[in-house]
Amino acid sequence: MKRVLTWILPFLLLAMAAMGEETHTVEYYYENYCESCDPEKDFAQDFSSFTGVNMENCHFVGYNTVTEEGQQALQAKMQALELEQVSLPMAIVDGKVYQGTNAFRGEMARDALSWGGGTNSTIVYLYTPACESCAEAEALIEALPESLQVTRGDVTFLSRVDVTRIDATQHPDLAQALFDQRGIPSEQRVTPAIFLTDKELIGIDRIERYLARYVEIGWAVGSVSIGDSTANTNAPAGIASALAAGLVAGLNGCALSMLLMFVSLLLESRRHAVPCAVVFLASKLACYLLIGFALTSLLQRLNPTWLLPAARWLLTILGGALAALNLWDALRASKGDLGGMKNQLPQGLRKRLHTAIRVLTGKKILLPACALLGILVAAGEFLCAGQLYLANLLQSVRYGQDRFVQSLSLIAYCVAFLAPSCILAALMFAGRSANAVADFMARHIALVKLLTAAMMLALILLSWIL
Repeated sequence: MKRVLTWILPFLLLAMAAMGEETHTVEYYYENYCESCDPEKDFAQDFSSFTGVNMENCHFVGYNTVTEEGQQALQAKMQALELEQVSLPMAIVDGKVYQGTNAFRGEMARDALSWGGGTNSTIVYLYTPACESCAEAEALIEALPESLQVTRGDVTFLSRVDVTRIDATQHPDLAQALFDQRGIPSEQRVTPAIFLTDKELIGIDRIERYLARYVEIGWAVGSVSIGDSTANTNAPAGIASALAAGLVAGLNGCALSMLLMFVSLLLESRRHAVPCAVVFLASKLACYLLIGFALTSLLQRLNPTWLLPAARWLLTILGGALAALNLWDALRASKGDLGGMKNQLPQGLRKRLHTAIRVLTGKKILLPACALLGILVAAGEFLCAGQLYLANLLQSVRYGQDRFVQSLSLIAYCVAFLAPSCILAALMFAGRSANAVADFMARHIALVKLLTAAMMLALILLSWIL
């Protein structure tokens, strides 16, 4: 059987190479009479030490020439390679012959430097912003030397340590490709993760235990290929969460009261009311999107060493206080005391916005004035209606959503946030009076406040569980 493999193996390897799989074929010929000895296992360990390549990643066949089968395989190989005599042990790697342990330690070790792509020690580091474990892994990487001497057999060389950092939230395709290439099970695909030539360290525990040692003994020498893959995880859940949060936030009395007054003034003036409302709402959408993308970009660039605990505590303290205020407001609203609600725009700022609405809607340049007004109102009411927006942004960074999912989530939140305002405007243009709409809002404000408090508490809970 082994003799058959001797002739078939090269053709199998050529076929696999044609499919793009990088590997080595290793044949090992030895002489052993010891029952308790395992020369093939010993050679596999030496091979890894001399070359930096794990034998498990090679196509390996061993032949004990003491046996008749092994002797036949050796004679066939000598004939095929036109070898008149051999010195055992002998290894043939990708068709090249190495005879004797001195050849393994010297010539094979030198040749192996070109197998994995040079003498540099390459580390591909996959991380997630706002990850405490990733911050610890980063510190371990920073502690590595810029270069070090690596010894393989009789060969000693200087190896520069090259680190490639990949943000898994910004490059989910590369992260997926790395995990796919190494066959990492789905439940183990986490950050921090470090990939070496033919080894990987997943999780901070393994990185702490093995990284420095693996680099020191030369197992990082070589290149690390990063293939192509397209994957977009967490999109449905992230977008659904953003839609729910945006819809609840859009029912906030601050946002709806401003729109109620704006549309009422437009109906009184009877000048291009519908186009003005569309421009006003579109400007608010643009302003909220701009705020969201700016805050997300800022959060992504912050130091991950302190961002996660800071985000948790900020969300807990701020969210807890806002949840308490919304619960208080729900209680006051249920008793008909709308004036006693605490979580709303300050009276001075509310009066200024009302004044701005009256002034701008009376200008001749009505559409540009409505666009400017939409931006001003969105920026002003963000203090009141943007609480869930900020919490949603913190959570998207906390969970490591990729850029595509974050963008879709931001758009989904903002569209959902404006949906109640659009419905309110449509009802008023359809003939509902401002007083009727205001009465409806007043009757349901307690429910809106309760929903807002519940959303805030849910986000706080998730920030500590996940």
